Amino acid sequence: MAREKSAMNRRQFLKQSAAFGLGSLMAPAFARQVYAASKDRVTVLQGVVIDSLNPYAHSASPTYGIWEHMMEPLIEVDYSKPDYVGHLAESWEFQGKKWIFHLRKGVRFHSSDLFTAKDVIFSINRMKDDKRSLQRDNFRDVVEMQALDDHTVAITTEKPNAVFLDRLHNRFFMSKAAADKYGDQMDQYAIGTGPYKFVSWQRDGNLVMTRNEDYWGPKPDIKEIVYRKVGEDAARVAGLVAGQGDVINNVPIDDIPRLESHPKVRVEKVEGLRMYFLAMNVTHKPFDNKLVRQAVNYSIDPEAIIKNIYEGNGFVMNGPLSSNVIGYDPKIKRYPFDPKKARELLAKAGYPNGVEVKLYFSPDRYPKAREICQVIASQLAKGGIKAELVSQEFVVFWGSSGVNGGKLPFYYVGRPAIDADTVYDQYFRSGVTKRIGYKNPEFDRLADEEQRTGDPKKRVALLQQAGRVLMEDVPLAPLYTLAEIYGVARNIAWKARPDEKILVAEMKIKS
Repeated sequence: MAREKSAMNRRQFLKQSAAFGLGSLMAPAFARQVYAASKDRVTVLQGVVIDSLNPYAHSASPTYGIWEHMMEPLIEVDYSKPDYVGHLAESWEFQGKKWIFHLRKGVRFHSSDLFTAKDVIFSINRMKDDKRSLQRDNFRDVVEMQALDDHTVAITTEKPNAVFLDRLHNRFFMSKAAADKYGDQMDQYAIGTGPYKFVSWQRDGNLVMTRNEDYWGPKPDIKEIVYRKVGEDAARVAGLVAGQGDVINNVPIDDIPRLESHPKVRVEKVEGLRMYFLAMNVTHKPFDNKLVRQAVNYSIDPEAIIKNIYEGNGFVMNGPLSSNVIGYDPKIKRYPFDPKKARELLAKAGYPNGVEVKLYFSPDRYPKAREICQVIASQLAKGGIKAELVSQEFVVFWGSSGVNGGKLPFYYVGRPAIDADTVYDQYFRSGVTKRIGYKNPEFDRLADEEQRTGDPKKRVALLQQAGRVLMEDVPLAPLYTLAEIYGVARNIAWKARPDEKILVAEMKIKS
C-alpha cells in the first residue's frame, strides 16, 4: 500500500510538472536541466515555500532561507564556532540597555537606494507594528531607536539584553525609500539588498529570482533560482531523481539508500538544530522528586533509538544542548543507561515497586513520535517506570503558550535553538512560562547575569554553568538531535546547513 501511494505521488508530480512552469520557468528551459543544475538555473523542491510576499509574516527556517536571498539580516550565525557574525552590520557594541550597530557602507538595495540606519529603524518598526508580523515579540522590549549617522544605529531596550543578537537573526531589512514610493504595494516588489532580485511568485506555485549583478558581496555562481512547493516527501524525492529539481530537503530516511546509489544525485547530512528531550514538570508528582527525575535519565538509551529508528541519522545529546548551540558545554556528560541504578533511585525516593506515569506526545508535529515514545516506554519499564502513552493533537499539545500551559507532567518535545538562552528562557527560567514549573534560584541568577553580560566568552561560561545546574536537577532527560538530510544534484558543490536553509547563493556548479 505504501509503495502504491509513493508511486501515485510520483506520477502526480510528473503529471503536474508542466503546470508548475510559471513565471520565468518555461517548459523548454525546464526540460534542458534533466539531472543537472547549471549556472543558468537551479530549481529547489521544498516542502514549504512563502505564502505571502510580506517578509515578516513567516516563522519557519526553510522560509527564512528563501527570503535571505532577496533581503538580508544585520547578523548571521557561524555554526562552526558557534557564534554571531556580522552581515549588514560590520560590528556592534553592547552598552547596558543600548546596542550600537555599525552598518556596512556601500550597500545598495535592488532599487539602487543606499542602505542606511533609517532602513534599519523603518524595518524594525514594521516588524513591531505590522499586525501580520510574526516577529513582533522579538522587539517587544525595544523602547527607542536612533540613527546616530547614516551607518550607525542605536537600539535601546527596557533592560540589558545580551541575547538581542539572537532576536536579530533571521530578521530581514527592507527599503524605506521603496515604502515611501509604493506604500501598501511595496511587498509586491520585494526590494532588498540580497544577492538575488525578485522576479515572480504565484501562491502555492513558483518563486523565481535572478542574480543581483550589483550585489555588494561575492557574486553568486548561479544566475536564476526557482523555488517550487512540493509538499509530499515522496514527490520531492521522485522529482529529484527524475531531474525535475536539483535540491530537496527533508529526505526520508528510507530513501537515503536510493539516493546514495543514484549516479547523478548525492545525499548531504548535518546535525540539525532541533533538540529532543523528555520534559518533567516538577509541580506534578512523582517528578517533584529529583531522585525520580534522575531515575528517568538512567532509564533512557537514546543511542538505541537513533540506531534502530533513525538508522543512525541522529546525534546523542550529552546535556541540555546540542553541540552547535551557543552555550554548549563539551564537559557535561549524560547519565548512562543503567536501569538497575534507576530502580535503586526509585526505591530511595519511596517507590520500591516503581512508578506509573503518563507520557504525552504529539504525533502530527515530530517525526516518528509515536514509534519513539513506544520505545521510550519500553526503556522506562526496565528502570521501573511504567509509562502510559497519551497522544494529543499539536494544537492542544501546544496550547496556552506551549505544552498545554503546564498541565502536562511528562512529555516528549523538540525545540530548535541557536542560543542556549532561548531554550533556558522558555523552559527552565522561573516566572517566564509554566511549561515545566522549574524553579531554581541559582539557575535564575545565572540566566539573569548572562542576559546582562556583554562579553561573549563570559556569557558562554555563564550559560555553561546554568547547563550544569540543569543536569544536576534534571527537569529534563536529553535525547538527541536529528540529521538534516538533503538530496543534491552531484554537479552542485554545497555544504549542508543545520538550520534547514537551502541557500543557493552558497552553491557552486562543478565543471
